[in-house]
Amino acid sequence: MKRIKMGIIGCGFPFYFHTDGAENSPYVEYTAVYDLDYGRACEAAEGFSTGGMTAYRTLEELLASDIDAVLVSVPHDVHEEVVGKCLDAGKHVLCEKPMAMTIEGCRRMIADAQRNNVRLMIAENHRFLPVHNAMRDAVANGLVGDVCLVRTYEGCNEIEANEQPDCWKGDIHRCGGAWLDMSVHKFGVLEYILGERVDSVMMLMSKQVATLPMKGDDNAISIVTFKSGTMAEVTVSSTRLSSANNSMEIYGTKGTIIESHDGEPPLRIYSEADEAGDMAYDWDTPEVEHGEHPMYYFISGRNTDDHFAQCLLEGKDFEYTLEDAMSAVECALTGFLSFLEQRPVKREELLQMSETRSIYDRLEGKIPTKNQG
Repeated sequence: MKRIKMGIIGCGFPFYFHTDGAENSPYVEYTAVYDLDYGRACEAAEGFSTGGMTAYRTLEELLASDIDAVLVSVPHDVHEEVVGKCLDAGKHVLCEKPMAMTIEGCRRMIADAQRNNVRLMIAENHRFLPVHNAMRDAVANGLVGDVCLVRTYEGCNEIEANEQPDCWKGDIHRCGGAWLDMSVHKFGVLEYILGERVDSVMMLMSKQVATLPMKGDDNAISIVTFKSGTMAEVTVSSTRLSSANNSMEIYGTKGTIIESHDGEPPLRIYSEADEAGDMAYDWDTPEVEHGEHPMYYFISGRNTDDHFAQCLLEGKDFEYTLEDAMSAVECALTGFLSFLEQRPVKREELLQMSETRSIYDRLEGKIPTKNQG
């Protein structure tokens, strides 16, 4: 069976969870890599578990090779530029989240893909995590009834990165801080599981540990409302000392869903709905493929790559659409606007802006730093 030959741009952590996750894939084979640091690219290629990967000195050389598609894994602020070059070279593109840092950037990427008649998908790996697929099914099948409240959290440790002025991680203009970096995961998954779009966001953020002026927030909390009126709390932190974790709680009129990747089981469901059958009025722990951090990234990376490649091979539509990916960015930017305006902001207010890049300029010097004194 033909497999999609993939190249990778960037040798950060995603390089490893994508390549290792795809080691036995029937749809994908990684054969090429490029990084600004050629030595780093060579090291990554030499350590590639299945061999057969070539490191290229320039992006142009990689794009001139016989690859079918490219995984773009570079700092957020250059997604638009690098993806555009790949699309112009006639390569299909799988780009790490967030799609772009601005709505204008997202729209240009969509236009570039259409103009070149090639396909673009955003690698929202949380969308392809088995636990989240099971949660979506549980909600869709009526196990929790009408959803009233959701609480979701993502935390990791990027304290060291926030202490390095030249590191792109945490930088307001290159990364967007913890909020943009992680909330797009949360919004992408929330809208998928609940099957509806976010309507408004009220957000607070601060630098609890970070102090450098070019760095954005390292902790943020938001209250979100959906079109139906369902409420959610979205919290992110890049100052978590213990192992990184994602969690979600869903409370409805007929049941509860609890997700946490800190241990086993990762998913518990309580339901009083008729649809629960023999498990009604009891906690169910459905079996889902899972592994504690960082293993769930390898699982979701594999599933993301397989879906991307299989859709290319079979001419199918991507389940995670560009509209879904742009929606997650819209939600995150609505949160930034809420922080700046110090009030709840509706998504429509963001979309009425002539441009959204200025949001990052307005954030400079505005994010409060905790008094460590």
